[in-house]
Amino acid sequence: MLTMWKRIGFAALLVAVLAALGACGTHNAPTMSEDAIRQALVGKTWTLRRIVARSYGDDPARTLTFNADGTVEGFGGCNAFNGTYSLTGDKIEFGPLASTRKSCGPGMDEQEFTYLTFLAKVRRLHVEEEGTELVLLTEAQEQILFTSGTSGLFW
Repeated sequence: MLTMWKRIGFAALLVAVLAALGACGTHNAPTMSEDAIRQALVGKTWTLRRIVARSYGDDPARTLTFNADGTVEGFGGCNAFNGTYSLTGDKIEFGPLASTRKSCGPGMDEQEFTYLTFLAKVRRLHVEEEGTELVLLTEAQEQILFTSGTSGLFW
């Protein structure tokens, strides 16, 4: 009798697990085409918000701007920089980045060095549907988050 109840319990558990897995499905977000990604990137100034777990504010704003000709420019917090990027689907790589050489003190210099070092490691990207959030991913899947657009304030 106990064996029969074990079988019934196992069957009920199996049905519950299969139902739960079936409900999950594979709701992958549709991937953007390369043209849509390029359109979302170009012509906006992207402001750095976070590298991995470290947040960055707007004083000073660290920026990144993609140009239609395959060049990129930005501000690292102390120095301006520029270079190139190549985009294939959701894969992106930055070419060598050149920057000015001003020093703003150890803390600011370290933050800028971190920013530029992580940009050199970027291999993939994801632009949120609204086009106001950009996530760059390094080869180790470390995230660099940028925002673009208005904050909703009118002053």
